[in-house]
Amino acid sequence: MISRRRLLQSGLSLAALPAWTRAASDSALKTATGPDWAPWTAPTPALALPDLGGREHKLSAWRGNVVIVSFWATWCDPCRDEIPLMSAMAKRHREEGLRLVAVNVGEALGKVSTFLAKWPVAGTVLHDRNSAASKKWEAIGLPANYLVDRGGSIRYWHLGELDWQSDRVTGVVTRMLRS
Repeated sequence: MISRRRLLQSGLSLAALPAWTRAASDSALKTATGPDWAPWTAPTPALALPDLGGREHKLSAWRGNVVIVSFWATWCDPCRDEIPLMSAMAKRHREEGLRLVAVNVGEALGKVSTFLAKWPVAGTVLHDRNSAASKKWEAIGLPANYLVDRGGSIRYWHLGELDWQSDRVTGVVTRMLRS
C-alpha cells in the first residue's frame, strides 16, 4: 500500500485510492505521480524474486545498468499495451546498459507463460506470487513502473500507463543511460 507520506506528497487522499489488489483507473493512478515520471524520494526497497523457472534474482545483480522495473498483470490492459514498447526500448538501448525487469503480480505461472508466448518480454520476468514485493514497492495499481539508476537506487516512478514513445518519458531514460 502507498505510504501516508507519499500520499501527502502527491496530494492524493486515502479515499481516492482503491484497494491495491483491485484495478484502478489509469487516471486515478496518474493522480499519484502525474502524467510522466515522478521523482522517487524514499529508499529503494529490496527486490528478490524468482523467475518463471524458480531461480531467484535480486535487483543488486543489475547494478551498473539502468533498470526499468515494471509491475504488471496479464489482465491489465495498459500493461499489455506497455510491454511491447518497453521491450522495444530495452532492445534498442541494451548496449548502453538498459535492462527490463517485468514483475508479474499475483498470477498463476501457467497464465503468465501463456501470455508471454504471445507477448514476449525483452528482459527478465519475475513472479511476485503473493504480491509482497509490489506492496513494498508501493505499487498500488498496475502498471507501476520504476526507473533504477546504475547504482541500484530508484530515481523515478510512475503509476498507470506511460507513453513509452514520448520524448518526455524516453528522455529521462536516455539521460540516465548517458550519465
